[in-house]
Amino acid sequence: MNRRTLIAHIEFGSIVGIAGCLGDGETHSNQEASGESDWRADAKNPDIGDQPCPPYETERDSAVCSHTVGSDEVSVYIEPHTEHSTLDDGTPVEEILLSIYNQSATELTFNPYSWSVWYNSGNGWEELQQELSVTGHLTISPDETHSWSFTEVVDSIQEEPTLEPALYAAELGVPDPENGDNWIGCIALVQLVAAD
Repeated sequence: MNRRTLIAHIEFGSIVGIAGCLGDGETHSNQEASGESDWRADAKNPDIGDQPCPPYETERDSAVCSHTVGSDEVSVYIEPHTEHSTLDDGTPVEEILLSIYNQSATELTFNPYSWSVWYNSGNGWEELQQELSVTGHLTISPDETHSWSFTEVVDSIQEEPTLEPALYAAELGVPDPENGDNWIGCIALVQLVAAD
C-alpha cells in the first residue's frame, strides 16, 4: 500500500500520538525564523505584501496571516521560513517550511491535517481541490512550535499534486486560545514561480 493510499484510510484513533507521520514535521521550542528574503514576486502574479488578511473568504471565526501580523501582536500564528520557491515539474525546488507558533498560555489541540490550500495565479483565489481527508490530534504546549513542509501540506490533501506557478495560501484551523469556542485560520502565503 503506498503512502497516499494509506493516508486516505487512516482512522482518527490510529493517528493519535503520531502527528507528523506524513514527513518531517516536528515539534520543538519556539525559535526565531531565519533571515529575511530579498526575493520579489513575479510581476505577473499578485505580490504577497499586497494581499489583505484573509486574502479569500475563510470559514474560521477569525484569521491571522503571516504577511500582515507581527509575532509580538498575536499569540498563535504560522510563519513560512521562506516565502518563495521555483518549480521543477510541479514540485518546489527549495524546501518551504511552515511553522505554527503557540505563544499563548494555553495548550492547543487540533487536527494537524486540517489544511486548506488556496492559490492565485493572477485571476483571483481558488481552493486547491481536496482529495484526501485525514484526521488526527496534535497538542502544542505553550512556547512550542510544530513544522511541516509545504509539500507535505499539499500531499495531505491531494493524491498526486502538480503545482503551477502562483501565489499560494496554506490555512490551518486552530482553537482560539482566548476563546476556546472559536477557531482561528492561521494562514501563510508563499509564492511558487516557474524555473527560468
